[in-house]
Amino acid sequence: MHKPRILVVDDEPYICEVLVEILQDEDYDIESAYSGNEAIEKFCEGLYDLVLLDIGMPVMGGLEVLKRLISLDPTVAVIMATAQRDIETVVEAVKMGAEDYILKPFNDINVIKTSVQKALKLKAVKDENRYLKDQLKQKTKTHSIIGNSIQIQELIRMISKVAPLNTTVMIIGETGTGKELVAQAIHQYSNRSDKKFISINCGGLPETLLESTLFGYEKGAFTGAFKRTKGVYEEAEGGTLFLDEIGETSPALQVRLLRVLQEKMFQRVGGMENISSNVRIVSATNKDLLNEVKAGRFREDLLYRLNVIILNIPPFKEHLVDLPLLVKYFIEKYASFHDKNISGIEKDALDYMMNYNWPGNIRELENVVERAVALSESTMITEADLPGTIVSRSDNTSSKQQTKAFSIAKNDFEKNYLLNILKKHNWNIAKAARDAHIPRQNFYQKLKKYNISRQ
Repeated sequence: MHKPRILVVDDEPYICEVLVEILQDEDYDIESAYSGNEAIEKFCEGLYDLVLLDIGMPVMGGLEVLKRLISLDPTVAVIMATAQRDIETVVEAVKMGAEDYILKPFNDINVIKTSVQKALKLKAVKDENRYLKDQLKQKTKTHSIIGNSIQIQELIRMISKVAPLNTTVMIIGETGTGKELVAQAIHQYSNRSDKKFISINCGGLPETLLESTLFGYEKGAFTGAFKRTKGVYEEAEGGTLFLDEIGETSPALQVRLLRVLQEKMFQRVGGMENISSNVRIVSATNKDLLNEVKAGRFREDLLYRLNVIILNIPPFKEHLVDLPLLVKYFIEKYASFHDKNISGIEKDALDYMMNYNWPGNIRELENVVERAVALSESTMITEADLPGTIVSRSDNTSSKQQTKAFSIAKNDFEKNYLLNILKKHNWNIAKAARDAHIPRQNFYQKLKKYNISRQ
């Protein structure tokens, strides 16, 4: 926990000195500014939790300063100080986002201390709620680790074994196998679970943006750096930082990551201050990093720092026995999300899915099920709800698909045969059954199977 940082803003230096003296015994880090412009400049340079702001200042009044502060950081707590008993001005400030107000002259020191303590506690609660909401949103985009196969059960066993440790973990698996889900599970079952889990896709950001996202930056470090900004290393303090697609990082960034892992400290972009770091790193890749090392694209010393423990996630095609369970889960999830009354999947549709190779792994399966749920006009998912890539009859890449294609062709032939023989006997079922050498009861069952009736 860091000391709360407070900025006192008043055009009268004496008032600033009084407020600093009142609060200095409360273990706060306090600075002063004597004009609206100076307050904005200092706020851009520092990370303040609370601002004590005078309403009646020349040039730039308190309401204008409040407006600018909130535009720079919507989470900042602001307490307005006013010598005017102008309720309208105070109400306007509260509407704009101020937490509270205090009246000048400051006759009761305890009122000021209580107001500050209350505002800081409220900010802490809001920050925590915001974080929890973000985590909840993130969890709704993913799913639990589901599977009864030997491979998935072994993976779950390994997660439970390595999660309580503080060492780095490297997760290896194809795209779509659920590497971030495994990283979240490691965090959830670790002793860091009450702190933040932050995920960064190293392959999805340009090098300069990735560096400032990871380590933060100082005001003026580059064009557009208007204020000091925390990176995810600071945001994840005490928690877990997941670096996906770690193999996509540049050599320069790899040097910075290596230093953080070795020395447990870093500097913001454009800064000189060493900031200590207590963050667990979990990384992931779909590349062969040993080959990347041989090719000179990845540092060998960084690899050995990252892969102290390695978890391999099998491709989905190697544990298709888990498909029915996953399909059931995704149907329930998206039927609820899309408000559809869908209870399951027909056997033929499930057979098609079992016979497919799933190059996009579980992520592709989830997308296919969501699409099927969204398009289905029945209470069951049918083969008509599946994309053509899965139900294509011309795909002969596996013996299972060939068998399925023969089964479909056989059913088509039998249906056409029954229709033709019925037409031959003018839809006289008794004569048609005798001609086909099929008992009448069985003949009726076949008509029902293929939904054949006289038009």
